[in-house]
Amino acid sequence: MKKWVWVVATIVVALLIGGYAYSNHHATAKEYQAAMTNGRTALKNKDYTQAESYFQNALKRRLNDETAQTYLTQTQRFVSGENAMDARKFGHAQARYQTVKTTKSGSTVLVNRATKRLKQVKVIRANVTQFKQILSRAQDQNQALNYGTSNTTLDELFNNSKFQQVYYKNLYTQALALRKANNAGQTSVVTNSSSAATTSTSPTTGAGTSSSNSGTTSNSSSNGASLTSSESAAAQNYQGSNEYTVTKKQKELNGKVITAGQISSARQTISAAGGQADAMSDQDVRVALQQANKKGVSLTKYTQQYLK
Repeated sequence: MKKWVWVVATIVVALLIGGYAYSNHHATAKEYQAAMTNGRTALKNKDYTQAESYFQNALKRRLNDETAQTYLTQTQRFVSGENAMDARKFGHAQARYQTVKTTKSGSTVLVNRATKRLKQVKVIRANVTQFKQILSRAQDQNQALNYGTSNTTLDELFNNSKFQQVYYKNLYTQALALRKANNAGQTSVVTNSSSAATTSTSPTTGAGTSSSNSGTTSNSSSNGASLTSSESAAAQNYQGSNEYTVTKKQKELNGKVITAGQISSARQTISAAGGQADAMSDQDVRVALQQANKKGVSLTKYTQQYLK
């Protein structure tokens, strides 16, 4: 009789444990499915942080689940691509989007978004290359003291509506700084030309006021001819100093500061070679010395090629 009691008791306990296990498994499965469903919904709503949280919860309900892990990793990589885009690290962003796009058994929503982003980032990177080339050309023209030409080249950028997009912020900032430097250079030319004209028309023995004024007008006209109307307008509108954008490195030649004596000697060389040294600021002379050294030519030859 006692044996039957133990058998019945064992069966009852087994049924209770089995029922609990089944019930618990069923509840866990429901929680897993709910987490995955909510995660997919969050992805559609572009709530990536919430989506990650749901997929992590799904993994807690079903450890090492391949589907939940794929969705989680894919979401994290897409977010990494978005962050890289915001930081203007387009190469990194492109690599992340490519990985998201080629993910198997993942979210089709993310695959489609990554595909669109890839097309966008390829266009952006092409634009960056083009804009850098134009900016580099404008910088070379500035270094050669062709400030007006440099500004004209910069207009190719500023007149392009895409150039003002956030993706090109760094290049846009550089272009603004270069335009300011060009305007400063033009102002320096106008100021020094005016000073040279005043000096050359100062009263001499027997010279009358009328003759002096006439000389000033003639020389101003001659010097003004070196600037276009747009350059002259830019120079007149600029409020600043040519030395404002000059860094310590820009005042050096081969790592050593260019001295006042070197600048004075260089002016004489430039004048002897046919250049307008009196119309050049000290920084203009430094640039001439630096460019001549960079090109491996004498200052005389550089002047004859670029400053006449």
